[in-house]
Order: sequence, then structure tokens, then C-alpha cells
Amino acid sequence: MRNKGWIVDNRQKELVFESQRKSKGIAYLLWLFLGAFGAHRFYAGEVKSGAIQLILTLTGIGLLVVLPWLLIDLFLIPGMINDRNMELINTLNYGDPRGFDPAREDQLPPHDEPQAALDPKRQEMLEDLRATGYRKERRDLSNLYR
Repeated sequence: MRNKGWIVDNRQKELVFESQRKSKGIAYLLWLFLGAFGAHRFYAGEVKSGAIQLILTLTGIGLLVVLPWLLIDLFLIPGMINDRNMELINTLNYGDPRGFDPAREDQLPPHDEPQAALDPKRQEMLEDLRATGYRKERRDLSNLYR
């Protein structure tokens, strides 16, 4: 039954992601119409640089800096949107926008389901493998190259 809950949880995460993910098309539209005010950067989650663009545009003199910046942003928008969507995925999956950290055990999924018992033949094979240290012997391939 736990497996069914896992499926429902994944579907719920997918729905949340689809409702909150950012679109490159919308970001380009914002860049085209409100780019000088940093709207595309606010949309992509780059609040600090968006605020800097907004302040520079409102001062007037900063417009000389913002115009080349907008041309550069034309190429940076896909990366900004991809980064924002990856942060969202990491937040949904691990609760941390930076992603999975193997050193943190609190991020590992719980393993409270008991494993199914192996049949005696498989159990014997596993014991044999453990006793030999999982070593495999190389086949003699010398006849292949003659």
C-alpha cells in the first residue's frame, strides 16, 4: 500500500511543478515589453539584478548600462529559467533548492517496508557470492585474437 502513496505523492509534485514552473516564452515577452524595468529577471527569480535594472532605468542615466545588459539577457534568459525550474524541482523533491546532499541523512527517503524473503536457492547464491567477495574470474579470450 505504501507504493500507492508514493505514486500519489509524485503526481502531486508534478501538479505543483506544472503550476509553478516558469516559461521561457513568457520571460521573452516580458523582456521584449518590460525588459528595461527588469520584469523578466523578476519573473525568473533574479530579484536583486531585476531591482538593479529597475533602479538604473528609472534614473535615466543608467539606461546606457541597461540597454547592453538587455542584449546580453537575450541569451541568458533560457539559463535563468532552467535554473529556476531546477530549484523548484529540488525544493519539491528534497525540500532544499540546492538539491540532494548525500551527507545529509534527513534527505534520504524512509525505508520502512520489509524486504520480501528470498527463496532458499537465491539465498544460497547470495551467501556464496558474499563468501567469494563478489569476485569474477576473467574468461580466456586468447582464442578470439588468433
